[in-house]
Amino acid sequence: MNSILFIAPHEEIASIAKKALIEMNLSIPLIVAKNKIAVNIAKQSESTSIIISRGGTVRDLKKYTNKIIVDIGISLTNILKSIEKLHLAGCKNIAIISNNNIIEPESSIINIHQTSVKICPYSNDEDVSKIIENLLPKNIDGIIGDIKPVELAKKYNIKNSIYIESDIISIRKAINEALILANKHQKKQLRLQTLQSIIDNINEGIIVYNLNKQPIFYNKLGKEILNNNTVLAGKKGTAQLNNYLTMYKGKILDINNEKLLLDVISLDINNELNNQILIFQKVNLIEKTARKIQVALYQKGLYAKKTFNDILYKSPKMEKLLTTAKQFAQSNSNILIYGETGTGKEGLAQSIHNASQRHDKPFVSVNCASLPPTLIESELFGYVEGAFTGARKSGKKGLFEMAHTGTIFLDEIGDLPIDIQSRLLRVLQEREIMRIGDDKILPIDIRLICATNKNLKQLIHEGKFRQDLYYRINVLRITLPPLRERTEDISLLLDYYLNKYGQISTKNLATEINRYLLNYPWNGNIRELKNVAEVLAFIYKNDISLDDVKHILDDVNDISSSNTSMLTLPINNNLKNMEKTIIQQLIDKNYSNDEICHLLGISKVTLWRKTK
Repeated sequence: MNSILFIAPHEEIASIAKKALIEMNLSIPLIVAKNKIAVNIAKQSESTSIIISRGGTVRDLKKYTNKIIVDIGISLTNILKSIEKLHLAGCKNIAIISNNNIIEPESSIINIHQTSVKICPYSNDEDVSKIIENLLPKNIDGIIGDIKPVELAKKYNIKNSIYIESDIISIRKAINEALILANKHQKKQLRLQTLQSIIDNINEGIIVYNLNKQPIFYNKLGKEILNNNTVLAGKKGTAQLNNYLTMYKGKILDINNEKLLLDVISLDINNELNNQILIFQKVNLIEKTARKIQVALYQKGLYAKKTFNDILYKSPKMEKLLTTAKQFAQSNSNILIYGETGTGKEGLAQSIHNASQRHDKPFVSVNCASLPPTLIESELFGYVEGAFTGARKSGKKGLFEMAHTGTIFLDEIGDLPIDIQSRLLRVLQEREIMRIGDDKILPIDIRLICATNKNLKQLIHEGKFRQDLYYRINVLRITLPPLRERTEDISLLLDYYLNKYGQISTKNLATEINRYLLNYPWNGNIRELKNVAEVLAFIYKNDISLDDVKHILDDVNDISSSNTSMLTLPINNNLKNMEKTIIQQLIDKNYSNDEICHLLGISKVTLWRKTK
């Protein structure tokens, strides 16, 4: 066992130790040396972590080396046998003189069979002579002790002296103790090496400082940082290091041409601030990690692409609306977005999410109108294994669960079935869900944004939408204006999409075409404008005419709204009832009041009067 070394102070102990090692079938190296020579040997033995020795040699090894020292003890039996030998030799005043790590560290006197035994511990070899000189007037006639007292006994003409031996039992006990310590030390070293290896291989630099602001521990990257920064290495004084840490904590600094984000934390042990830990993160790795998260969310469809910077506008109405939306983004309250088809409700919802504190969390978009009624509950709330026929064996997370800590966007909320509205109301009230077929409650943390192109109050009146749910989702409200109410933005949007699809602009179009496009009602709003711009860019020629543009718009209308451009009227009806029928059919086709007034050329007051 190379980690253990037996240093015998003299040949007598070495002889007993060899016998013990043979009996125990151990191959522990054994040498004879004491005091300073033993210390030098121990220091040079790098592979040794535990040393077995005795007496003053143990004292010096503990004082001058950082090894683990196992002391060979002396049994009471050995001491009593030595006293008995001197007693039989006629000694009446016996002194036990030995290192204070072998006998009691305090002087005392005991009497055994009319024989006085004085215990005299010492801590330095130089003290032995003084102890014996002080004992001579007291008629000491026998000494029991280590090598040093026994040698000096002859010098002072004390004829009876006995060296206290450590018997084989004491040596075996010391060897067994060393074996136990070696096993523990080996396990400890393995844990430390494993921990060091882990710390060295992480992508962060770690430096630990003591109270004097000196680095006492660091990993591989931390060492590189110390080598390239004299302030952090503690070479410019505590005050300058403190100022440096205060200046750069939580900020990015440049070390050896690499950008690092610095964080400083205090290590609190037993309610005392003992150490400071510096953690350096590579900025490029932080960016890579952020991109991985964003890509993962994007691949799952849990990613908001649009921001407020992506919204094109120059109209005051949109300026005011977006200012309000940015304020709403800082809140955690539910938001309801009103707007006609194609006005960009989802883009606004994504922008609000990306401007909120949840911007790095999931964004789940749900079109309530596109989910089949038979699957909408399982899609929203999820299900467990065996919940119903055809369910996945492992179950499935619902969209609300997938949006946990982030934002869920419910588009076309007005098309949500009335029974699902009840479950949604409970989710918003309790902030918890239960999968279909499960008996466990799952707490969720979500921000809800809803959107609709329908009149929810009208749906409430018709019994198609819950009033309590309406007031739950209608906390913060935004109404997106149709494109015809923000005519200042039409040219801007046309230019953007014409350039995107064909690298042309409205400047390439004739004045009469631009005028026509500005006055066109754009019932499909931005979505319709985008489609028209794509077709114009594709077929653009220098001689394109207004008729060509009108034809394109007609084609778009025919494709996108062939069903909405036709009405059915009963011929056996009076004019007043026919007007009501026309208006009702337009309402059923999801036209807003503004659109109906525009199509029929009447005011809102007239519309209200005709629907009474």
